[in-house]
Amino acid sequence: MTQHKIILITDFSKPWNNGWYYKSGFEKNGFKVIPFDPKSVKDGTDKIAGLIKEQNPAFILHTKFELPSSDFEYLRRFTKVIQWYPDPVIPENLPGYVKASDVFLTMSEGLIEEFYHFNKNVCYLSQAFEPSYFDIKEISGKDRKIFSADVAFVGNLGSQAQYLMRRQALEHIINAGFQLKWWGPRIPRKISTIPLIFGKLGKAYGGKFIWGEEYARVAQLSKIFIAFDSMPHIRKSMSARMYTAVGCGAFYLCRHVDGIEDVLMPDREIVTFRDEDEMMDKIKFYLINDLLREKIAAAGRERVLRDHTYEVRVRQMLEIIKNIVKF
Repeated sequence: MTQHKIILITDFSKPWNNGWYYKSGFEKNGFKVIPFDPKSVKDGTDKIAGLIKEQNPAFILHTKFELPSSDFEYLRRFTKVIQWYPDPVIPENLPGYVKASDVFLTMSEGLIEEFYHFNKNVCYLSQAFEPSYFDIKEISGKDRKIFSADVAFVGNLGSQAQYLMRRQALEHIINAGFQLKWWGPRIPRKISTIPLIFGKLGKAYGGKFIWGEEYARVAQLSKIFIAFDSMPHIRKSMSARMYTAVGCGAFYLCRHVDGIEDVLMPDREIVTFRDEDEMMDKIKFYLINDLLREKIAAAGRERVLRDHTYEVRVRQMLEIIKNIVKF
């Protein structure tokens, strides 16, 4: 039987980039994946065309902006071009990619109607979890000292508008007397951020960006893993962070995203809040209810490992594509 192949066009420059997880998901479904990072070569589009002729892939899977959308028309002469866009934000150039794709997949169900103006072959496909990259070999006493906390946050606290609310909420948690540790890119050093860096929030910084095994340790050793999706009003726009944290075993407390209950059940597999007062009430409640907190975390992890891995998501992607274009 002939093995299906795909060309996966994305950024492979960092070991934590999602492209590695997609690759694993396809391989677990029996595909041969030909990874291609246009930033690593010159004349990338011509080289991709050569790969298509040589490898005869079922399709190209493209993620963000690695190629200009104007190149899609040329590549579509040789094979199908599928884009799986992993962000709820719509930059100015995104409609060009929606138009140029044979099939455009969005992780934000609430954006489909808007994308239909450019292409009717638009479908919702949420992100997922790749457990093989987050396997913990052991947890030492040193790990417990470094990664344990009442509340943990993993993400960006830069100066962009969508991050300012995160800063405020995390400072509220610290000021209420709870032990908080956060992990991610350092806060940019500017005159305006000096009070922040040397204040309570800066002192709660874990010291680095984490991924893989360290991410899993934070998820498991923190009592509460808190998250703030950027676009909660956009239906089912949850980031991959939810699947990763819950799949690693976290008790996940997040801002309520419209439609999230279709993916993970609030109060059974995750817990959600709609404002800071509710967030604080739930932190206080779950910190003193260990058994309930652990039960919810275990149920969430079981659900993610069953329904929300990239192995599962790739099968769902293939069904979507087969219903629209043949390969």
